[in-house]
Amino acid sequence: MENAAVGIFLTLTGGVIGSSTLMPVKYVRVWKWENTWLAYSSFAYFIFPWLSALLTVPHLISVYAGVEGKTLFLTAVFGLGWGLGVVLYGLALDIVGLSISSGIILGSSVALGSLIPLLLIGTELALSSYGIRILSADAVMIAGVLLCAWAGSLRQKGIAVAESENRGARFLSGILICFLGGMLSPLLNVAFTFGAPITRRALDLGATPFNASNGVWALCVSAGSLPSIFYCLFKLKKNHSWSFYSLPHSRKNLVLCFAMGVFFIASTILYGAAAGKLGFLGPVVGWPIYISALILGNNFWGWYTDEWKSVKGLPVWTMYAGITLQVVAMVLLGIAKKS
Repeated sequence: MENAAVGIFLTLTGGVIGSSTLMPVKYVRVWKWENTWLAYSSFAYFIFPWLSALLTVPHLISVYAGVEGKTLFLTAVFGLGWGLGVVLYGLALDIVGLSISSGIILGSSVALGSLIPLLLIGTELALSSYGIRILSADAVMIAGVLLCAWAGSLRQKGIAVAESENRGARFLSGILICFLGGMLSPLLNVAFTFGAPITRRALDLGATPFNASNGVWALCVSAGSLPSIFYCLFKLKKNHSWSFYSLPHSRKNLVLCFAMGVFFIASTILYGAAAGKLGFLGPVVGWPIYISALILGNNFWGWYTDEWKSVKGLPVWTMYAGITLQVVAMVLLGIAKKS
């Protein structure tokens, strides 16, 4: 049953929870990047999606059996593409830093993740007054995202000028990786759009509207886990870091990675439930709100952990302007849905 207000609330809640996903990384000790990322990816992208689907979607095997093979294939393939973007995101963070990579990747994700499902539904709808209202709200959302990204870049320059002067071949390759990651990131939303028949089939076999999309997430997110898992295994072999489980703090680190996985799957399930409340345009309206909530939540954690403590002037006011535009865009999307 459609309910725009509930849908937007669930989307915002999912985004806020999702923005907390990587916070526990700050407390992981001793482990190398591949140790943490392998444990997190296994929980968040493989174990929890299938566990959630098995527990909440009745007759899951029958759900998949009753859907065309093409639907299952495309859902998994686009999920795999998103998984490649996740790995590229991690590489970009290491090369060009958080503010630049997040700005490019999330900004691209907002634009493409909302536009592609709208075009998949039909170009006529995109050119209608209804579609134009949604696209206009998306444009405001993107402007807010880019302002937040610019504010992050200004903050980074103020804190570490030496880093901003890194303009060699490695930096340029990092920018390219960001754009590639940005192109792949919204494929999760595309997979969700193509997986709509799975959701409908789950509803027919007794799944609740809140949980019906979990069958989609199990398929596309688990396919997306493969690039992360295989890349981590490659890094483990290269760095000879297989015995990380025997290192000090390993139990605590596993608990932290478990919590990260819980945050991710909770956020993803809420987004899927929200899209159902927003109607057949759920992936179009919900995605920019979801990504915007992620950005707002990430900025909150940035303030909370004193990342902006010593920053004043233009970066701060630019961040305020970006947040304001995103809030305005959320309102415009709500109005567009109701009109």
